[in-house]
Amino acid sequence: MTDLSRRRFLALAALAPFALGCRGREFSILGYRAGADALYDPNIRTVYVPLFNNRAFQTSPYRGFEVDATQAVIREIGKTTPFRVTSDYTKADTELLGNVVQITTTILNRNQQNLTREAEITVFVDVVWRDLRDGKVLSNPRPRPEPGRTQPGLPREVPPPFDPSRPIAPEVRDPDVPQPVRLVVTGRILPELGETNASASKAIHDKLAVQIVSLMERKW
Repeated sequence: MTDLSRRRFLALAALAPFALGCRGREFSILGYRAGADALYDPNIRTVYVPLFNNRAFQTSPYRGFEVDATQAVIREIGKTTPFRVTSDYTKADTELLGNVVQITTTILNRNQQNLTREAEITVFVDVVWRDLRDGKVLSNPRPRPEPGRTQPGLPREVPPPFDPSRPIAPEVRDPDVPQPVRLVVTGRILPELGETNASASKAIHDKLAVQIVSLMERKW
């Protein structure tokens, strides 16, 4: 019997999605979902992304920063996720809200003519992603377990006995209180290498879009 070499194993692993019948960017192996689309909730199909709010002090060249940031996020959602961005709020499954909190510029180095040689732009953005169907805030962190309930060796609370004569009360779910996720993104300005405010802003938009889309992945 011929031994399975490392090169042959990697070649078979690369062909596994096609041999197992992959569909788009998702396929299954032994009943487990794999691929890029497996990172996202299949029950969510559409996302409503309104224009981000900007309460930072807006001066040139950062005036209208929220417009380019919103467009970058919409492009990243369409490129990376199986979700579809919709402009109809009433037909969307979820809503993605963004708030630009602060934009700061820090000069790191100057030349002999007192001109900027190196600087850094820092942007603070709060993000909330919620489900419009039941009000659940999907971007909120998972609740911590109650102390003493999950520790081994401790007695658990005994549920009340089941009474078939009493009707089951319907489950009432209050909308979660949003806890905005604070994202901090930086961009570099280095005029000697041709890096300007425009290139730094473009880098910030791309980094911000990637971080926001990463928040939309399913929690483990």
